[in-house]
Amino acid sequence: MYCKCECVDQARFLFENSKEIDEISWNTLIVGYVRMNKNEEMLKLLTSMHRNGLNLNTYTMGSVLKACCTNMDVGIMCGKMLHGCIMKLGFDIDIVVGTALLDMYAKKGELHSTIKIFTSMPNRNIVMYNAMISGFIETGSISKECANKACRLFFEVQRQGLKPSKFTFSSMLKACIAVGDFVYGKQIHAQICKYNLQSDEFIGSALIELYSLMGSTEDGLKCFTSTPTRDIVLWTSMIAGYIQNGKFESVLCLFYELMACGGRPDEFTISNILSACADLAIARLGEHVHGHVVKSGFGNFRIVQNSQICMYAKCGDIDSANLTFQETENPYVVSWSVMICSCAQHGCARDALYLFGLMKEHGIKPNQITFVGVLSACSYGGLVEEGLKYFESMKDYGVETSIEH
Repeated sequence: MYCKCECVDQARFLFENSKEIDEISWNTLIVGYVRMNKNEEMLKLLTSMHRNGLNLNTYTMGSVLKACCTNMDVGIMCGKMLHGCIMKLGFDIDIVVGTALLDMYAKKGELHSTIKIFTSMPNRNIVMYNAMISGFIETGSISKECANKACRLFFEVQRQGLKPSKFTFSSMLKACIAVGDFVYGKQIHAQICKYNLQSDEFIGSALIELYSLMGSTEDGLKCFTSTPTRDIVLWTSMIAGYIQNGKFESVLCLFYELMACGGRPDEFTISNILSACADLAIARLGEHVHGHVVKSGFGNFRIVQNSQICMYAKCGDIDSANLTFQETENPYVVSWSVMICSCAQHGCARDALYLFGLMKEHGIKPNQITFVGVLSACSYGGLVEEGLKYFESMKDYGVETSIEH
């Protein structure tokens, strides 16, 4: 009870003061620590249980492996050790443990091990297929080959007579979006309608992104309006779709609608709205959004601050852009690059180059966008020799030259 109520300290107190502790007590407390993301305590308890010669069950193993999927520093090492233990105990063919192992390796980017576990499982349910499909699309940049493998698995799900879930379709839409296969994406949409899953907000968000990339905001809006439960992710997806297709007035209308129905925009929504204000070059409206940022407490989010810098710069107010930059705590490469590019666009060449020097002093490594700003500043300022030096120095930072440079 205490574990399920997230009162794990009280559960631990009862555990330590009980005269008789069986395997169920150990397993229950371990699962409680996993649920509370207290991974260090979980590992200590797991080690103690093993030393006491007590047996772990499949449910506990599955829960512990989920903890190894997190950003825990020793996550993959601990997961591999548990994998060895699982093999010894003969749990490797259990569907719950097998799925958890597969998911762990997939989330840690070890695709070869993920495939090996999947192929070794004699009985596969839809959860395992979903984990394997996600494994193919959770790589840094989805290749055409990985997307095709995900598609083949989806065909296998249908051949096996298994019912695809909303997670299956959500993953398949992500694969289509990543490789730009819009024809197959529309076929997946038809399958979603067949299984009556089009009202799910996660699927709705993926469909909006798909149609936005196709340039069909009308179809994206149909997906948006047909979703009865609209969370902020769905609203943001529709707003981002309008921005992507240059429909900035529609962005603002949707934002007003969101506010009118009592919705609470998050930092990503605000960032998109500021981008729309920047593209429309409406300083007054941007200032109103800035006011909302301050009132709602999003002023310290760097994604918002970067969009705010860009908005003020595009509206011609370089002083306000600079003030926002000065208020940014620990700015990273994106923040510096936005400010450098903003100075360059306003012909403040020396200011841009001064910022670039300051950026290097702070130990921030410049990227491609930074050098676009630096070279633009040299171009506007007629600093030919300095520009050539900066261009040559790009290779020192491992930045490849492009057409923009």
